[in-house]
Amino acid sequence: MIVSTISTEEIKALVDALPGFGWAAWPSGDFICQSVAMEKHTGFPSEKFTVRDPRSGEFSWSELLHPDDYDRLANSWLDAVRDGAVYDVAHRIRTADGTFRWLRTTARAQNDDHGNPVFWLGTSVDIHDTISELEATIERERVLQKFIDAVPVPIWSADTDGNPTYFNEALRRQVGLGEGTSVMGESLDGILSRVIHPDDLVSVADRLKAAFAGGGTFRQTYRQVRADGRFRWTKGEINPLRHEDGTVDQWLGVAQDIDDEVSAQAAIAEREARLALIIETVPGLLWVSSADGQPTFFSRQLEEWSGLTVDRIQRNGADRLRDLIHATVHPDHQEDVEATIRESLRSGRPWARRFRQKRFDGAWRWLDARMEPLVNQDGAIVQWYGLQVDVENEFLAQESLRLAQDKLARASRYAGMAELSASIAHELNQPLAAVIMGADACRRWLEMSPSNIERAKRSADSIVRDANIATEVVKRIRGLFQHKTEERESTNVNLLIRSTLDLMQEEFALSGVHVEVDLDSGLGPVWVDSVQIQQVIVNLLRNAIEALLQVSSGERVISVRTFGSDLGTVVRIEDTGKGIGDIDQIFMPFFTTKDSGMGMGLSICESIIASHGGKLWAENTSSGAVISFTMATNDPRSSS
Repeated sequence: MIVSTISTEEIKALVDALPGFGWAAWPSGDFICQSVAMEKHTGFPSEKFTVRDPRSGEFSWSELLHPDDYDRLANSWLDAVRDGAVYDVAHRIRTADGTFRWLRTTARAQNDDHGNPVFWLGTSVDIHDTISELEATIERERVLQKFIDAVPVPIWSADTDGNPTYFNEALRRQVGLGEGTSVMGESLDGILSRVIHPDDLVSVADRLKAAFAGGGTFRQTYRQVRADGRFRWTKGEINPLRHEDGTVDQWLGVAQDIDDEVSAQAAIAEREARLALIIETVPGLLWVSSADGQPTFFSRQLEEWSGLTVDRIQRNGADRLRDLIHATVHPDHQEDVEATIRESLRSGRPWARRFRQKRFDGAWRWLDARMEPLVNQDGAIVQWYGLQVDVENEFLAQESLRLAQDKLARASRYAGMAELSASIAHELNQPLAAVIMGADACRRWLEMSPSNIERAKRSADSIVRDANIATEVVKRIRGLFQHKTEERESTNVNLLIRSTLDLMQEEFALSGVHVEVDLDSGLGPVWVDSVQIQQVIVNLLRNAIEALLQVSSGERVISVRTFGSDLGTVVRIEDTGKGIGDIDQIFMPFFTTKDSGMGMGLSICESIIASHGGKLWAENTSSGAVISFTMATNDPRSSS
């Protein structure tokens, strides 16, 4: 207790002994003194410190305080004096160097034995560094809050019990909460019931609570309400933010809108389902392989037809393509199929072949197969798509039809030759018979004694006349097989070749033949019968195809080239076959290297080219054979 007779000097001594910046005041609130440390800190003299304006009641030390703090400080002080309560306030004070610093000032009334205040004793502590750090922390939190609100990702936080404490601006906009709306004080169940679709509410709530209780993580896709009342698919995640000791400080979560992705995935799934339905109903055997040709997918029809699955092939070895070919393709075709497929994989060109393949029941069936590459935007092959069609029945029907046609053609040729022979014999019979009769008569006139020279001369003259008649008959028969030059016209040979190649495109594809074309665009027109020249080109191309079909390995290529020379326009057709045997005899009539040929094709071609003033010849090369022919580039009638 404080004695009521304490002196001012004793109070001053007590004030100077206080830690910090001490001061004292009478029970009326008027100030007694300040400590030496306070006077030194503020530069405010002690004799002025105790002065108070008698009219306004303003304390003289008001000029030490920040203008924003005096009224609050003075009113708090007078309230404490009146009520006898503890005085505790933070404020800013100007120091001796003119700067303001934060102080925390506290004071208590010092009472006597009867509980009456004798004086007030107070002290002020400099808390400026603490306040500055607090303000800096608040500013950092404000900047961080502003940054989080600016992040376009919906973010939220919850306390250790899982009750929401904060929604950032993106999340508030997403769910339709007004600007500045706080979620503090709302329960987790209350918030979830407002924003989660009823069908997803129980699952989301249970899994969130389990995460909060166990300190784990939460990840789930669910439907969340939007500001317009619609629900959209959302991907939610929440993780704990832990103290250094591992205990949970708070929970941080995101609620990312993925409705567009979900809709896109649903659309993709629907398209894939439709595509799968199309693939399963296409009347063909479909397959897919990687860029290097390894099988990756078989359609259901192909699996059922072959009795194989991709999984079974993948377990067999590293080179699944070779394993598949050797397991399913007929031995006669294996080498060709594998070589041509690998060449397509290397070059990127489409592939087509007809071959026999083993069905699930072990039967060999003829198939038509095609393969096309799928390339990305950079032109690189991503994968290959293949289609096979069982053409066994069509092949047998075509083979039967071909055999029947061959028999009919042979019969027609025999009948035509017989008819032609009969016609020639009939035409020549009469003049030859007359020649024999004339010769017999001439002999008899000469054998008479004496010889009748005059009558023998007459018989000889009749022999000459009848022989001339036979010659004319032969000329007329030859004329039947010769075309008239009046049918010829100016023709672009390059266009004629291209139209011929277009007509034979299917034959090339079915035979697995690749055609390379190099046509000289600077060539002038030729004067030809375009039908006859087209017949020549077709005959030469078919001969090349038949030569290539005899080759079991390597790429089947026909090259067609045109260029100018001293002989006129030259057409050159080259194949990569085995070459031509007996090359010196191939243009002779009735000479053939084919089992069913008549040996007239090249002979007729040579006759047609010769009738156009050109030349037809053949050569063997290191990689096959070449047949070339020339044609005049001017109108023969212009020189007559």
